[in-house]
Amino acid sequence: MTNKPLQPPPVTNPLKTTGNQPATTATLTPNDKTTLFPLIDDLQLARGGNTAIVWWLTDAAKISDSVVAPLYDQLSSIGKQGCLDLVLFTRGGDTEVPWRIVSLIREFCNKFSVLVPSRAASSGTLLALGADEIVMTPLGVLGPIDPSRTHPLLPRREGAEEAEPISVQDMRHAMNFILNTAKPNNEMVYTPDAMAQIVTSLFDKIHPLAIGAIEQSYALSKLIGTRCLGTHLDPVKDKTKIEDIVNRLCDDYKSHAYPICRKEAREIGLNVIDADAQVDAALMKLVKFYLGRPSGGPPAKITAGQNFKIYIGWLDSKNIQIRCEAEFHAEQTDKAKLIGDKWVNY
Repeated sequence: MTNKPLQPPPVTNPLKTTGNQPATTATLTPNDKTTLFPLIDDLQLARGGNTAIVWWLTDAAKISDSVVAPLYDQLSSIGKQGCLDLVLFTRGGDTEVPWRIVSLIREFCNKFSVLVPSRAASSGTLLALGADEIVMTPLGVLGPIDPSRTHPLLPRREGAEEAEPISVQDMRHAMNFILNTAKPNNEMVYTPDAMAQIVTSLFDKIHPLAIGAIEQSYALSKLIGTRCLGTHLDPVKDKTKIEDIVNRLCDDYKSHAYPICRKEAREIGLNVIDADAQVDAALMKLVKFYLGRPSGGPPAKITAGQNFKIYIGWLDSKNIQIRCEAEFHAEQTDKAKLIGDKWVNY
């Protein structure tokens, strides 16, 4: 998950896109609420009447601070609930945002559940840590919470507009590799001059300030995970349990893409509930609906200078339906640049 320094966005500038070559269907289509509403009804019935909000992000979108205003509109329209379900699909996003979202949702309910039909990775997992229970289907997975970070002083690929994101764990493993190689048996095998050359070479590639920012992201991820868990676990009595969960999610997995299934999530210490047959069926229908939902996209033929829109996210309940529309400008026939995006009621 990327952890860019956040600029306070206006309410009309929501999810940040992560790519500039969106793909899917050719034209925008009318809304399809008549199909969606019965699916939400089925889920709410299967969950014993809990009110449900569906937050679905495509691969072109990420969790960001600017979803807070539309989410507040959703929660205000629903009102205070005994139990609230958030159906979540995301590959991740900004590290800080899950704490803001968890804090906001808990203002509107006594019990908060995150439902994971397919994937809630990275900062999506951080968000799920703030739920009283995580309901997962057999298809559902969480992910490690070690962040990646972009920084103006990080290396850039030739021709790239932004610096390459670097994984916190990649950096820490690189430093550990240097130290372990230098002291294989707790005895230094390199001279001080040799170690100085190694460190200097590393700093030639990655600026020391960027390394500091990467390490800060690591500490931030642990802080957010601790805060989210502390909303339903006792920060004092459960301190050891909280630390163990956060440390495992941050440190134990060697790939940020590692899929944590529901059985393993329980072994970590999370309150993960298997979706029963009725809930599983209702969630799978929602998955198929959103995966097949038209998102607009580039026209069949794109000419330089042309603008087009795609839908990159939805925030739906029976009360309000909101989607995120991203507008792109085609600089060339095979390259488009994001102009902006905004949440709109549909």
